[in-house]
Amino acid sequence: MSFGLSGNEAEVFLICLKTGETTANRITELAELPRSTVYDILTKLKQYGLVTSCVIKNKINFSANDPEIMITILDEKKNKVRQIMPEMKKIQNKVGAKPVAEVHQGKIAVIKLLDEILDNAKSLKVIGSQGNALEKIGYHPEKFRNKRLENKIKIKQILEISEESLKLPPDKFTEIRFMNSLSDSREATFIFGDCVYHLILQHEISAIKITSNDHAKATEIMFDEMWKIAKTKNSLRKS
Repeated sequence: MSFGLSGNEAEVFLICLKTGETTANRITELAELPRSTVYDILTKLKQYGLVTSCVIKNKINFSANDPEIMITILDEKKNKVRQIMPEMKKIQNKVGAKPVAEVHQGKIAVIKLLDEILDNAKSLKVIGSQGNALEKIGYHPEKFRNKRLENKIKIKQILEISEESLKLPPDKFTEIRFMNSLSDSREATFIFGDCVYHLILQHEISAIKITSNDHAKATEIMFDEMWKIAKTKNSLRKS
């Protein structure tokens, strides 16, 4: 059974092993199984290579092959698996997990999501308006920043050009670039791992959390393209 046989298959094989050459009728008697079941099992055991048959005096007789054949069969299976292993590795995890979207409403729920981000992210990419975040979430952007620095989470931020965003103090865990078009943005996007958090800074603050590797990659590609054209603080000073 450790070889992969069912209970009945193992029993019939052992009977063949004990009796040597014998008929299906004799095996049926010893196994106490229906004749049709025994014939089905003998057919499978022949396919496995464990049993052979021959005709003696116009009767079909069955006999078990040397049990060492089991090791040979297992070795052959291992070799076949090794041969197809590279192909199996290529397709591993190609079909991603089903995307999951969660909607959260209210300031308290959004603050909890921000805490969740800080508890799980190793690095972050963020697009949004610092001014609108301060207005809608109040104290939390600064609290978020302090806890992020405490957890040594690196961040890349693309923010609007405003007094609030430009006065953010530099540190070794933070990179900031600026786009004037974000001044009227009513959404902040947080990207890390396979999660994207869309904070909607409208009348009643809400958030959509999407867990999807494909969506996170696509959003990150958009972020990276925006990052290329966004301006640094030094380039703003020169202009």
